[in-house]
Amino acid sequence: MKSLPLAGRSAGNAASFRTTNDSECSKKVSSSSTAAMQKPTLVAIDTNFPLMLAEGNDIALEALSVVRQRLRSAKILIPPTVLVELNHHARKSPDLQLRKSAQAALKNLLPLWRFHFAGLNSAQEAVVAGAAQRICSTGLVPAGEYNDATIIAESAILNAILLVSNDSHLLGIDHRRLGLLFRELDLPVPLIVSPREIVLKYYR
Repeated sequence: MKSLPLAGRSAGNAASFRTTNDSECSKKVSSSSTAAMQKPTLVAIDTNFPLMLAEGNDIALEALSVVRQRLRSAKILIPPTVLVELNHHARKSPDLQLRKSAQAALKNLLPLWRFHFAGLNSAQEAVVAGAAQRICSTGLVPAGEYNDATIIAESAILNAILLVSNDSHLLGIDHRRLGLLFRELDLPVPLIVSPREIVLKYYR
C-alpha cells in the first residue's frame, strides 16, 4: 500500500499554526508508515486448485473471488512443489485433458489470477524436508504421498494461514495431530480448506 503524500502548507506567522501543522503532519506520517508496514495475509494453494480454475470450475472460481473480496490484503502463494507438479503435468502427463489444464494453469497463474511464486532458501528447504518426512512417518498422510506432505510443510514455512486444496488426503488430515507435530517442529499450522468450504462456510 502506498503512503499518501503529505500536502505542503504556506508558512504562517503564528507559532500556534506551525505547531498544529507539525502535529498533523506527524500523525499523517505515522499513519502512513503503519499502513505501509502492514503485512499481507498469506494463502497457499495445492496443485489441484489452479487446475480447477483452468477448467472453469464454478466452485473454484467463486472461492477465488471470495478470498479476494474478504481478504483484501491476501497474497496467494504457489509453493515450490505445486509449481513442479504443474510443470510435470503440463509436459509429461499421459492424460491429455490434465496436460491441457496444467498448461492453461501455468499460463494464467500470474497475469490472470495474480498468484505469486514462493521460493525457499536452503535452510527452509531443510526444515520442509524434515517436516514432510515426519508427516509421512507418523501416518498423517498415506504412504507414498510425499508431495502432499511437502506442500503442507511448504505452506507452513511460508506462514500461510490457509492451504486451499481439493485433495481428500489433505482435507482428511488429523489437524490436532498435525498441530502437535508442528508445535514440536516450531512451525505454524495452516488451515487446510477446500474451495467449497471457502464458499459455503468460511467467508460467507
